[in-house]
Order: sequence, then C-alpha cells, then structure tokens
Amino acid sequence: MKLLTAFKRHLFITVGNTLPTYGPFNRLRASMFRKAGMAIGRDVTIIGPLNLELSLNEETIRGISIGDNVYLNAQTRLACRNSRISIGDDVQVGPRVSFETATHGIVFEPEIGRGTDHQEIRVGNKVWIGAGATILPGVTIHEAAVVAAGSVVTRDVPAHTLVGGVPARKIRDIERPAHRHGAIA
Repeated sequence: MKLLTAFKRHLFITVGNTLPTYGPFNRLRASMFRKAGMAIGRDVTIIGPLNLELSLNEETIRGISIGDNVYLNAQTRLACRNSRISIGDDVQVGPRVSFETATHGIVFEPEIGRGTDHQEIRVGNKVWIGAGATILPGVTIHEAAVVAAGSVVTRDVPAHTLVGGVPARKIRDIERPAHRHGAIA
C-alpha cells in the first residue's frame, strides 16, 4: 500500500511537471500537485516545472502549503525535507526562486561531517518575491513585503518592506494604499 501511494505521488508530480507551460495547463498543474498530496489553495497558477526536494516522500509533500491566488513562476524550487514551507494568499513568486529549508554547519567534525539543520520558511500574504531570489532556512517574510530579484534572504523581512541584495537588506518601507471613501469610478 505504501509503495502504491508513493508511486501515485511521483506520477502526479511527474505529470504536473511535464504539462505545457501556458494557458489552462498552469492551473491544471496545481491540481496535479494537489492530487499528489500538497496543500494548495484555490486559483493557484504554477508555471512549471516545480522543482521539489528529490525524495518526494510524503513528509516532504505534506510540508508544503500554498494559499489561495498564488502565482509561482517557472522553475520555483521548494526544498522541504524534514521541515515546512508555507506560502500565504495572494503571493507572487518570480522565475527561478529557491526556498531552501536545510543548511549545514560551517565546522567539519570528523565522523559527523557538517551536520544538517532544517528550519521552516514562512511567506505571508500579498508578498512578491522577484526572479532568482533565494530564501534560506528559518526566514519569515511578513505581509506585503517585496524581495528584489536576485536577493539572498537570510533573516526575517518585516511587513511592508522592500529588501534586496546579497545578503538582503532593507531598501525602504512600502507605503500602504490610502483608503478611498466615495471614490468616483
């Protein structure tokens, strides 16, 4: 039974990743990943392929949570072994963005090596992550923050903040939209 479940998971991921990368297939891809066991919300667009941690074990797949109205551009990587990646609602992720939940120590110890540490990544609602950014273990990107293209995010990003660079640093605060009472259409 366990082997059949694993085969089904791999089959749905493989089919999802081989679908053409245009039009209705981008919504169908999310459906395939949902059938593989991922928690994926409504109206999610995934411009595949979606690069997942290689084992595709149940723990890895169930560790990924994607909210409603999310857009994942081509070649998004979700490396989620022994941890979690949660992406909120209304999030936009550019192409080649990498979410990495594992890291190693910098000291090599005989018979142990560098060891591996796994830490969750959380992305709040209304976040935009630019092309080629890398999000490292333990990071939380709070609501309506923006990560500039090519950035390496090593620490938490406050809400309504633009960060960029390697390592990513605050560039500026993002103004919140003013409420429009009685606006004329």
